[in-house]
Amino acid sequence: MTTSVQWPRPQWADGGEQAFLLWFVFGDFDAEFSIDAARYRTRGTPPGVEIVRYVNRELAKWNGYPLAGTLGALLYEENARLFERAKKAGECIMLRGALDDPPDLDALRDLVGTISALVDLGGVAVVDPQTLSMFDADEWRRRHFRGDAFAARDHVLILCDQDERHDGRLHVHTRGLRKFARPDVSIRNVPPAAANEAGQLAERFVDFQAAGGLVADGHIVEIDGREVVARVAGGYDDPAFNNRHLALRWPD
Repeated sequence: MTTSVQWPRPQWADGGEQAFLLWFVFGDFDAEFSIDAARYRTRGTPPGVEIVRYVNRELAKWNGYPLAGTLGALLYEENARLFERAKKAGECIMLRGALDDPPDLDALRDLVGTISALVDLGGVAVVDPQTLSMFDADEWRRRHFRGDAFAARDHVLILCDQDERHDGRLHVHTRGLRKFARPDVSIRNVPPAAANEAGQLAERFVDFQAAGGLVADGHIVEIDGREVVARVAGGYDDPAFNNRHLALRWPD
């Protein structure tokens, strides 16, 4: 296999943080299996990442079990049938680790390939807790593996909710940028008529940061002809993001 970079980060500068990676693959697997590295475009498990195989009913006793609590309720609401298939699966394989701010995304590509192999080897559901998402085998292949071009939106979720801090306004925010050692994005006070514009702004932040770009605390963005300051806020224990975030307020 070629050793050249397949998924580059052309804007990369070291931000001094770590990229956090976490997926769960539920299914029933042979006692022993092997992964065809060339077929699945993977070089193996990146240093700093562990792949651990669990009996599903034993993993369910863990406080961080993805099919329980708030995340479990969201996944059930999203797809109850797939949720039940995952819950009834005999095993769960966890892929988890942290990498120093990576200058390229080939380690992410390796893990996408590994997960794609696992769904072909008996996996029925893949849970990505960082984007509050669950995929069946076909959805995973179609979204993540069918092509070999990196797209940030395959790995980051952009949401739009009512802004509980500002009556009648929206909150556009992201989840998943911790995979890239970058803060997520939070844009509050968005007028409903500006939802698409705010979503496009969030997507530009996502693309720039996934490509390795750094957004400094105090970075200024022009919105509707007015300057808006982006502040780095929050922390990794913030349940709304499980990450730091860039906080912006849409001008009145």
